[in-house]
Amino acid sequence: MLAKQLYGTLAPEVFFVGQLVDDGIAGKEPLYIYLANRIRGVTQLDFNLTHGLPDNSQDNFAWRKTLIGDMARFFALSWKSPQLVDPSYRNRLRQTYTSELQLLLTALPVRFHAITQSCIDSVDAILSLPMVFLHQDFGVCNIMVDETTCHLVGVIDWAEAEIGPFGLNLSALESLSGKLHLRNGWSRYEYYNILQDTFWDTLKKEVGDIAEDDLRTVRLARITGLLLTYGFTSRFANDPGHVPIGGDEQGRYNMLSLDGFLINPETRFEGLN
Repeated sequence: MLAKQLYGTLAPEVFFVGQLVDDGIAGKEPLYIYLANRIRGVTQLDFNLTHGLPDNSQDNFAWRKTLIGDMARFFALSWKSPQLVDPSYRNRLRQTYTSELQLLLTALPVRFHAITQSCIDSVDAILSLPMVFLHQDFGVCNIMVDETTCHLVGVIDWAEAEIGPFGLNLSALESLSGKLHLRNGWSRYEYYNILQDTFWDTLKKEVGDIAEDDLRTVRLARITGLLLTYGFTSRFANDPGHVPIGGDEQGRYNMLSLDGFLINPETRFEGLN
């Protein structure tokens, strides 16, 4: 499995067992069966629930700083191992990103139009970044940490992973430096800036010199990934089409994240006008 080749012990060993086919249902795809070895440690969510300290406590700060540094080293592994893709694959990504961003441009409230258009205009630049193996569900339930130190020990659930431009899934790191409140939206921890600096400084140290233009493009890729993730009701690979968020509960939840990261002056990403 590619994840194991790239990330070593941080990814599980996966074995193909076989497939089940139901001949009684025409057109039904077979069910493929895989086994994966267990990654040691606990999920980040379980770690947080077990310790249960105040968000801005010194212990939580130390644990999160440890983890976000490890996450930078994890992402650096993908930057240093770019995947070769043919022009037709890159062109398909260009068409997909552009068409879905165009859909969001008409579906999302007007306050998101400028940043969405900026991402559309930057698709070619984003696709010039290293093409890497992207984990598509990089959340607290799939990040495995040491029970005591909170060091990263693994990442699980690679089922939806795909090759795409570096940075497209970086918005997932915001959960390490802030918190979503269902009533008030996103808020930053008191040490937000230190955590963000830790990530970017560690990433640059691990991959070597990154040009400022490339860093700006990576940040645009992060915004693009955020829009493509939170702007739709579902992102499952086998869905026939993606539907922009609406006024239901999931739409409200996703909109809180979009507003927090892209609009609210107190919590939006750095560098947004």
